[in-house]
Amino acid sequence: MSADTATCDILAERVELFHRLSAEDVAKILERGITIRVAKGETVFYKGSYGSQLYVVLGGRFSVRDGSKTIATLREGAMFGEMAVLNKEPRSASVVALEDAHLFVLTETTFKGLLTKRVAVQMLLNIVRTLSHRLREANMRIPC
Repeated sequence: MSADTATCDILAERVELFHRLSAEDVAKILERGITIRVAKGETVFYKGSYGSQLYVVLGGRFSVRDGSKTIATLREGAMFGEMAVLNKEPRSASVVALEDAHLFVLTETTFKGLLTKRVAVQMLLNIVRTLSHRLREANMRIPC
């Protein structure tokens, strides 16, 4: 996927994974990944499966599910599958498209291969920030 500077600036602002990266850095990342279309009702991956891809929602909405229970709804700018890039454990939930949608996909190999130390550190901080936010929200839902 190639994008102009203005688009990359917008993505750096709106996409969790790209926060605090320059438009140039975002453009380099976009060149290495792919975009895919996902039809309404299509499952991106299933809980318990193994994968090595990280996904960024470019358009549409996705449901993160544990069985029939919806854990979260993800919209444009959100990422998912990041834990699979960081470890080799099975997926912790299934993800299903709630409407026709677009995803940007980075494989673990591409993720590791395209990063300078500065970009790698910032992207990992963005992932940690997202995971921390999700953990805090989950903790707030636990009855005392």
